[in-house]
Amino acid sequence: MVRELTAELFEEATDYIEVVRRLWDSWEDDAEIRDAATGRFIDRDKLHYIDFQGRQFSVKGPSITPRPPQGQPVVSALAHQSVPYRLVATSTDIGYVTPHDTDQARAVIAEIRAAQAAAGRAAEPVHLFGDLVVFLDDEPGAAAARLERLDTLAGYPYTSDAKVFTGTPAQLADLLLTWQRTGLSGFRLRPGAIGHDLEAITRGLVPELQRRGAFRRSYEADTLRGLLGLARPANRYATI
Repeated sequence: MVRELTAELFEEATDYIEVVRRLWDSWEDDAEIRDAATGRFIDRDKLHYIDFQGRQFSVKGPSITPRPPQGQPVVSALAHQSVPYRLVATSTDIGYVTPHDTDQARAVIAEIRAAQAAAGRAAEPVHLFGDLVVFLDDEPGAAAARLERLDTLAGYPYTSDAKVFTGTPAQLADLLLTWQRTGLSGFRLRPGAIGHDLEAITRGLVPELQRRGAFRRSYEADTLRGLLGLARPANRYATI
């Protein structure tokens, strides 16, 4: 029962992503005229019905708002098992995965890349980011001791779907660079304690990675798609 429900929910999520991608494209980039002299705001020939029909819902369109500046915003999803792995492979730009070691990372990546190829998206960039919960301190052992104190105060041990790391910025940099060699595109770090660990990431880990030539020192693009190396998507409805 749970397996069937999970499959149904992710089927609905797949349809949802397809709908919003079509809606983003339902206005061509130059659909806005804004001609005060004629009183025309849009070229109606450059707005399109999407006519989506799925098991869960149907949407005619077009969108009520113009196409976004990036063409399509980045679509991402967190995935823990085969059904959501297929969602990542077929429908997203970024998948967040939660391996706990390099062997798991390789297995997850291989499964998603195989599903991506089966969906005909082998040539499309789909980034896979590893999720990690991090407790960082400059002194060895301090982060682990801090987590232990938090566990004592809470009355139970901290758990997460993602690997929980305790250590120094240099130790975390070592781990990230090792895991990157499995084929991960990057990482999404979850500060264990926002007030402490977010600053430890920005002021401790980032400079450490920069010293190793593994983190940018400037931004080469002004959009999220650009920073991720994702091209601006062509509009599926555009007329020549």
